[in-house]
Amino acid sequence: MNQCKDYLIHGIYFALYGIVKYIPSPIGDVLRYWISKPFVNKMGKVRIYEGTTLWYPYRIKIGNNVTLNEWVYISGYGNVTIGDAVRIGSRTTIISSDHEFGDCNKRIYQQGIKSCGGVTIEDDVFIGTGVIILDGVTIGTHSVIGAGSVVTKNILPYSVAAGNPAKVIYKLN
Repeated sequence: MNQCKDYLIHGIYFALYGIVKYIPSPIGDVLRYWISKPFVNKMGKVRIYEGTTLWYPYRIKIGNNVTLNEWVYISGYGNVTIGDAVRIGSRTTIISSDHEFGDCNKRIYQQGIKSCGGVTIEDDVFIGTGVIILDGVTIGTHSVIGAGSVVTKNILPYSVAAGNPAKVIYKLN
């Protein structure tokens, strides 16, 4: 998608979404859902609490029975896929891209943005409050990510992970 079209879509989305972003639950949840649905690539039944931000929504896919609690931030630039029955705790940040910075002869802002494959959160995952999930990560089915964790590597299915960086602390099966 070209940059002009990107700005146009974002402009329309954020103008509409900005009106309802901070309206309290439950009315605000419904309004945020209906305004986001046409802009998100794929969106099942999702509860979006106040303060949540979806950046590059047309690069985000969200399954059914998903909850995005207060102040969740999802940057979909590098693509984000969230499965069914996922709960994402408040103040969680999901980043699916990063700035290029390897050329010391250019300023960082001039080097562009890259993605290492985006972020995938499979079905039936619980992500605690204040978690940071970085680009290139897959969190496997029926996993739990402890509050305040920084997820920099894949988490296998049926795992409980915590820490900075997040490490599997035990298996659920």
